[in-house]
Amino acid sequence: MVRMLRTDLHCRNIPRSRTVAARRSGLLLLLGLMTGCTGQMVLQGTLPVPLPSNTDITLAVSIVTPRVATTATLGVAAIIQWADIATVPGTIVRVSAQRQNNLEEPIGDPIHLVGDGTPGVGRDALADGDADIFSWDVTGVLVGDYVITVIVESPDGQTATAVSRDPDRNVNGFVQVTTALPTPTFTFTAPNANATLITGDTFNITWNDNGNANAEALLTLGLDPDSDRTNGNEIILLRDDLLSNNGNTGTFTFSFLDENGNTVPDGTYFVFATVDDKVHDPVSATANGQLILNP
Repeated sequence: MVRMLRTDLHCRNIPRSRTVAARRSGLLLLLGLMTGCTGQMVLQGTLPVPLPSNTDITLAVSIVTPRVATTATLGVAAIIQWADIATVPGTIVRVSAQRQNNLEEPIGDPIHLVGDGTPGVGRDALADGDADIFSWDVTGVLVGDYVITVIVESPDGQTATAVSRDPDRNVNGFVQVTTALPTPTFTFTAPNANATLITGDTFNITWNDNGNANAEALLTLGLDPDSDRTNGNEIILLRDDLLSNNGNTGTFTFSFLDENGNTVPDGTYFVFATVDDKVHDPVSATANGQLILNP
């Protein structure tokens, strides 16, 4: 945070004392972005683009890190750093991370790192001085690419925003959360064709997985009368069972009862599974065959 930066000067004659101060406060990058000049030009005092005269900049921000792809993994925090100009008491800073796919489209909701996303709620931008930095512990964060957004907001609601991935500024910074843990795999081996059951029958639902390599992944097994797994009519047979319980294979003996011991109604059901290791996106699978109960 810098309380005031006067722009009643020209890029070509910025004094060295001002350059050193900007560098020490982390504002060298911000100064370059505001002027369209390179860091080397700032250091040499040869910035060629004139700034508007007699103007006080009271609110501005630029992301320092990440400016390129930055890897973070369990046990190694990702460092988020920015340079801001904030002059009015009560000005706050908010920081968030948005997961994106390979088309740079958002996946899910942003993760709020500083503040909770509510306007006016965040860290005091003046009180933090030059400590414009956040250490992000990625424990429990799904693997993927996360674009960082930093917002400084004054008490009257004015904001300045910087985004780490910004094609207009030719920057492509993001935090790439990685893991050595393999993605869970799951393939049903039965039912491989439709199976008709009468009350009193049992049926072994079987599968192959990679439980030995992903020991903490959790398996949920269920029945569904339709192909929509989110409409609330799913019947859970087994919930949050360790994928590693039976090595790389598994068997569940179906006997017309759900996870709570209730009788499963008659009907025709898809057999589905979801595996979640809390690191990768959950993996879903559906058996080739259906269970037909008391037709």
